[in-house]
Amino acid sequence: MMHTQKRELMFSTPVLMWFLWLGLFVLPFGCSDPVPVTAKIGGVATLPCNYKMQRPLASYRIYWQKYVGPGISDLVVIAYSNGEENTVKDIHFQNRTKMDEKTLTLWISGVNVSDQGKYRCIILLEEEHKGDKWVHLSVSADYRKPVIHVSHNPCGPAQLTLMCSSYGGYPEATMSWLVNNETVRCSYTSIKDNYTESFNITGNLQQNVSEDILVQCRIHYAGLQVSTDHLLSIGKCPNSSPPPPPHGFIAASIVILVLALVIVPTFLRCRRRKPVTSHQPVATSEMTSQQLSNGTLEAACA
Repeated sequence: MMHTQKRELMFSTPVLMWFLWLGLFVLPFGCSDPVPVTAKIGGVATLPCNYKMQRPLASYRIYWQKYVGPGISDLVVIAYSNGEENTVKDIHFQNRTKMDEKTLTLWISGVNVSDQGKYRCIILLEEEHKGDKWVHLSVSADYRKPVIHVSHNPCGPAQLTLMCSSYGGYPEATMSWLVNNETVRCSYTSIKDNYTESFNITGNLQQNVSEDILVQCRIHYAGLQVSTDHLLSIGKCPNSSPPPPPHGFIAASIVILVLALVIVPTFLRCRRRKPVTSHQPVATSEMTSQQLSNGTLEAACA
C-alpha cells in the first residue's frame, strides 16, 4: 500500500511529469499510414482515434498531440488522466478542443490554416504504452463562383480579352479554360491574402471570335472544382448612316427659307390692296379712228 502511494507521489512531481512528456514526444511513429481528414476553414475538424478501450477512461492516460518536426517537441492538443481533462495544453488550442470520452475522437473548432498537419492519439494503460494512431489533417476553403468579364461586345469578327476571377479559397488553385468544350491555354496569377491566408486567382484569355462560342472558366483546388459558363454572342453591326450635309449648304438653305417667308407674305398683301381696273375706252360711232388710236395708246400707258 505504501509502495503504491509513493509511486503516485513520484508521478505527481513536476520533474517526473517532464520526463513522462519527453518520453511521449520521442515515441517512434506508428507503422500504419495516417488517416486522412479534411476540414473547412472556420469549421470543426473531427479526428478519429479508432481505439477500443477495454477499461473505464479513468484507467487510461490519453494524449492528443500535433507533430511539429524532427527534434522538436510536439504540441499538446488535449490530455486526459484519471478520467478528467488536464489543463496542460498548447496555447494555440486553448478553448478550441474537445474529446469524446468513449471513442477518444478529437474535435478542433475554428479551424485555420495553421491547424493542418499530422496529429497523434497516444493511449497509456497503467503507464504502459498501448498504442498510437495517426491522423493527417488538411484544410480547405471554397473558392467563390468565378466571374467572367469580356473586354467589349463584338459585332463581327474580333479579338477579345476575357478575364476570369475568383477569391477566398484555400489551398492555392489552378485555372483552366474551355472554349466549345475544348481546353485552351491561358495565363493566370494567384495572390495570397496575408491576413486570411486565403488565395485570390485571376486569369486572362485572348480569343479570336467570328461566331457564337461557349466559354467555361474552371478553378481547381484540393481535388475540388468550381466553374462558370459564359455564352459569347456575336451581334449584328448597325448600318452606317449617310454623311451629314456640308455646312455651306445648310446656311444657304436657311437664307432662302427666311427670304421666302418675308417676300411671299409682302407680295400677297400688295395684291389685296390694289384692285385691277381697265382704262381702255369703249368705241362709239362718233369717235374717229384717230381718237380710237389715241385712246388705245393712253390705255396702254396707264
